Amino acid sequence: MQNCYVADIGDFGKFQLFRFLFNAPSPMADNTLAQIWFLHENEETNNDGRHINYFQRVKGSDEALEAIMIDIIQRNKRDVKELEKQKVLKNAHYFYPHIPNSYHDRSLWLKEALSFADSCSIVAVAPDNGIALKCHRGEKSFLFLNYHDKKSTPHKYIFDDEIKSFYDVPHRKITIVYQHLGRCFSHDQQIEVLLKKLRISYKHVVAIKHKPYSPRAFFFLCKDKEILEILQNRLKEFENMHSNFWKVYT
Repeated sequence: MQNCYVADIGDFGKFQLFRFLFNAPSPMADNTLAQIWFLHENEETNNDGRHINYFQRVKGSDEALEAIMIDIIQRNKRDVKELEKQKVLKNAHYFYPHIPNSYHDRSLWLKEALSFADSCSIVAVAPDNGIALKCHRGEKSFLFLNYHDKKSTPHKYIFDDEIKSFYDVPHRKITIVYQHLGRCFSHDQQIEVLLKKLRISYKHVVAIKHKPYSPRAFFFLCKDKEILEILQNRLKEFENMHSNFWKVYT
């Protein structure tokens, strides 16, 4: 995650979704959420975070959130801490320490993040690109990579063992994993393949795709079938309200 992403279309979509799911009125409004930013320095040489002229497209979908995002952009306060100050989410806690590149330091960072999120029943992880994967284009499949497989930009990814560490907390109800969809094969196929692969380890998984500009997906790893069913119903309701921008995969 980079501060230059704050208040762009991806940020708006994520918080629009989370506000619907976890703010009142909602069956899950009483749960605490830990937002784990995989924060690192802005990369000045690219155009990341440039999609900020989206407000006419989403007008009326969440007026309070629209006002907050417009205000952040107009004041040039594109910083993840500003989202906490503006109370975009209720019952949410935000983890800000920058993610290091070295394996040893990253292990310490992960322990700190796990400790920070320990009391929260829901955790959302926000790496730039999502799960570290190797694409097998011809087979339309993915291999999950570990830290030592990913020789460059490991700070932009979460690794499978790290997902498991967040998920395995006994009282954790939902672990939410962000995934930026690439060009390996079609976006719908990528989501379906990842759903099948994640269900091997986590069983109760549902996904939703945010479609504008550069498509991305959120995978919800649920601890039991009851939580999954509640979440599926809420996601379907959200999809019906915003079908131009969102699609659910069950």
